[in-house]
Amino acid sequence: MTNSDTKAAPEQVTVTRHSPSQSLWATQEAALEFGRFQMLLRRRQLIADGVPVKLGTRASDLLLVLLKADGSLVTKEELVSCVWPGVYVSEDNLKVQISRLRQALGEDRDFIRTETGRGYRFTAAVKSTESRSASLHAARRWQRPRQRTMSRWVTIQVSPRCSDQTACRPTVRRSPLCKALAFAAGITLSMFSYTVHAAPLSGGDTVKSLYDVLLNTMKNGRILGQSGRFSQLTPVISRSFDIASMARLSVGPSWAALSDAQRQRATESYGRYLAAVYADRFDSYAGQKLEVIGEEPAAFGVMVRSRIIKADGEQVKVDYMMRRNGEDWLIGDIYLDSAISEVATRRSEFAAILKSDGIDGLIAALNRKADMLTGTTARAF
Repeated sequence: MTNSDTKAAPEQVTVTRHSPSQSLWATQEAALEFGRFQMLLRRRQLIADGVPVKLGTRASDLLLVLLKADGSLVTKEELVSCVWPGVYVSEDNLKVQISRLRQALGEDRDFIRTETGRGYRFTAAVKSTESRSASLHAARRWQRPRQRTMSRWVTIQVSPRCSDQTACRPTVRRSPLCKALAFAAGITLSMFSYTVHAAPLSGGDTVKSLYDVLLNTMKNGRILGQSGRFSQLTPVISRSFDIASMARLSVGPSWAALSDAQRQRATESYGRYLAAVYADRFDSYAGQKLEVIGEEPAAFGVMVRSRIIKADGEQVKVDYMMRRNGEDWLIGDIYLDSAISEVATRRSEFAAILKSDGIDGLIAALNRKADMLTGTTARAF
């Protein structure tokens, strides 16, 4: 949690006049339209009456989650989980960012409706538009010989296109052709990743393997789309993380009273949610670096130290607690900035849901969050 997240003072929202070339953004990029606004998905840029509006990262994330909900209520817990994944923040942080977002919407601030004690709902009608350049590109590709199409997917994997980093993107409807192409790309990339990273020899190798696939997915993020990234990362998350152990520890003492069927369903939904979070956060590439620094012995295995270097040079420390499982080293917990435990955070988050709705309510909540992040529907992990 950064200092900017906790400041109560409203963020300055400025409007910048654009050049003639910028007026073509709406026809060059997929967007979500509502009222007099457009939200450009790749740039994460809010446009009001054709003019870019400066909006903070957290407020942008919140707007995208609310837009994707398509008029449905989004609970406070779901918003926090999407915008601050793996980090504990107070409700005041959420209120500050909602206030900043409403300030950016100006006279249309009532598009965001507060439902006291529950969450928020976006009331304006939202329409998705597909990138004109993407549609033309897909049409040209359809006309090429089939054998050249497969070779092109291999080339894309080696020399990918780049786009800006985004978070919690709404779903944009794609044509059957686009879905087919994204599926083909996902299969090709998955085969490549599995071949290279099939046999990690240490905890560091497991994390390096995960990071390599994450980078590939980021670099092909626009081609794969939300569901494609999710499909790409799901098997990697499954073989890199000790999902069953993380689910058990996150649920806490009530795990002992669950039936085998309930434990299986809880494990599947937890793994699906974890894959969805990674697919959403690592969605595009703008020069970021994912580096493993080293590893050291720990109480229950080894601790792998790593860092993520953002495009602007900011470094985020990420440590992985690794446990031995047969011949494999699996990730049992994640520590952000060497302090914030993923499992502890989820356990705190799940406690209220388990108390009010039981394990079936938690399973439904996890699947619902994964649906929101990926645009897919629940299925076995």
